[in-house]
Amino acid sequence: MANAGAVVRRGSVVERPAQPHATAIHAHLRALAAHGFDGVPVPLGTNADGSREQLTYVPGDVPVPPHPQWAWTEDTLRSVGVLLRRLHGASASVPVDRTVPWSTELADPEGARADGAVLCHNDVCLENVVFRDGRAAALIDFDLVAPGRAVWDVAMAARYWVPMSGREGLDPLHRLAVFADAYGLGPQDRAALPGVIEQAAASCRAFVERRVAGGDAVYVQALEARGGWERWDRHQTWLATHRKELTAALTTA
Repeated sequence: MANAGAVVRRGSVVERPAQPHATAIHAHLRALAAHGFDGVPVPLGTNADGSREQLTYVPGDVPVPPHPQWAWTEDTLRSVGVLLRRLHGASASVPVDRTVPWSTELADPEGARADGAVLCHNDVCLENVVFRDGRAAALIDFDLVAPGRAVWDVAMAARYWVPMSGREGLDPLHRLAVFADAYGLGPQDRAALPGVIEQAAASCRAFVERRVAGGDAVYVQALEARGGWERWDRHQTWLATHRKELTAALTTA
């Protein structure tokens, strides 16, 4: 949504708006590849004024709206968990440069002081995961990358892929446990995850509030089409009300 209409593909090259710190993002993508994570586009550079960036096109299938049914299978959910763990494994080997003005838009509020912080993707939504042969194979759109706890990135991804906002016919308690299992989330993070998801929901809401307050027509229209702030209220209330059940689903052997 943030780059609607501004991304162009020319053959094997994708050109899109560049962040002010695009050079640092590109260095991170190269470092991930150097540490064995091949599920990222290869950065090719920026234009003369730095306003546009070029990256290699990542072939595969992306579940854009209206989301296909295969996007909601448990095999798909597990493969996203595995891909995210691979990303974090490579990120853990890449030193975090705290001098870079990383995005604060959806960043972990505890990222600046978190022990063992990695550079989180922060936006592993359905539209940013590329599938090949039915499995999550790559991630795109690293605009919002920022230092944070790995469990924060897990929480952000779970919001979209479980999904925590609810979807008819899907059991969020069961699916959250499936996602945590596929990722290989440890006991301490499993107990903390429901609370971190609540933090992530508040961060996402604040993100939308800033866009709407700024008059961004794409976000204004999307908010109206998806039930307005009442939908956000219901979502956040549901998370808080079901925190104990979510924790039990994650921690009960």
